[in-house]
Amino acid sequence: MSPDDLAEHIAAEMPVLMEDLRDIDLRGFDLGRAMLVQCNLANQDLSQTGLDGAMLTDCDLTGVRMGTAARRKMMLTKCIATGLDIGGAELLEFMLTDCGLGGLKAAGTKWKNAILTKCDLTRADLSQAVLDTTVLLICNLEQLSLAGAKLSNCGIMEGDASSTDLTGLGIDGGMLWKLMLDGRDFHAHQLSKVCFMEASLRGARFDDADISSSLFLKSDLAGASLKRVNATAAMFTEADLTQANFADAKLESANLSKTRADLVDFSGAAMPMAQLQEASMRGARFVGADLSLGDASNAAFGGADFSNARIERFKLHAAQLEAAMLDGARGKAIGTDEHRLVAQRYRPAPFQPD
Repeated sequence: MSPDDLAEHIAAEMPVLMEDLRDIDLRGFDLGRAMLVQCNLANQDLSQTGLDGAMLTDCDLTGVRMGTAARRKMMLTKCIATGLDIGGAELLEFMLTDCGLGGLKAAGTKWKNAILTKCDLTRADLSQAVLDTTVLLICNLEQLSLAGAKLSNCGIMEGDASSTDLTGLGIDGGMLWKLMLDGRDFHAHQLSKVCFMEASLRGARFDDADISSSLFLKSDLAGASLKRVNATAAMFTEADLTQANFADAKLESANLSKTRADLVDFSGAAMPMAQLQEASMRGARFVGADLSLGDASNAAFGGADFSNARIERFKLHAAQLEAAMLDGARGKAIGTDEHRLVAQRYRPAPFQPD
């Protein structure tokens, strides 16, 4: 296909099918709103090519250089783009689906309202990138670099991030859903208002991090270290916290209801007004912790240690306290409300119609 033929196809809004475009000089060319299907653009320099609104399907973009210009509303589907270079570019409303982006060069890029679905990001470089309202859904994250990246209201869903470089990563809002993050180091990270939904964080390190107002719903934090973490108003509902370490943590108004928190160390934690209803906290340590005004109704504290803990107006309604150590605890807790207990146990007979 000649450059003139290509221009005619685009002007007529006709799709360009199965063409080898490697030998056409596309610098200064306008491919905006073009539809390219099964075309070969490998190693092309598109840094001066108009691409806004272009739709590329099943194309070869290996080694393509797109430069640092702003790109808008591009759609790539099932494209091979190994080594694609978009470093420093601004990418607005991109949609990438089932693309091979291994070795992507995207350091310092700015993404806004982009969606990447089922893309291979193996060894992709997104270091120092800024991602705003962007979603990575079921992508291969193996050896992806997010070092120094800033994520704002983003979603990363269903992926193995165990080898992803998260050094210096900053997250402000958004969702990390069903991610594998076992053993990852989030020490001193800013992770406020992040939703970790059904995430695997076994043995992860959050020491000195800010996870205030974040959600860890049904996540696995067994053996995680959260010493001195700021978890004010954080929610751990139905999470597995077995043997986690919250020593000296800030847990004011945190919600740990229905958690599995056996053998957790809460020593020295500040957790006034914390919600612990129906939690399993057998063998947990609350030595010197502040539990005042909290609610642990129907929780299980068998063998727990409350030595020197502050328990002023701490609700222990129907809590299981077998072998719990309360010696030296300060303040007066609120015990079982018998009237409430009767109401809880009431099971009306099934309605029988006449």
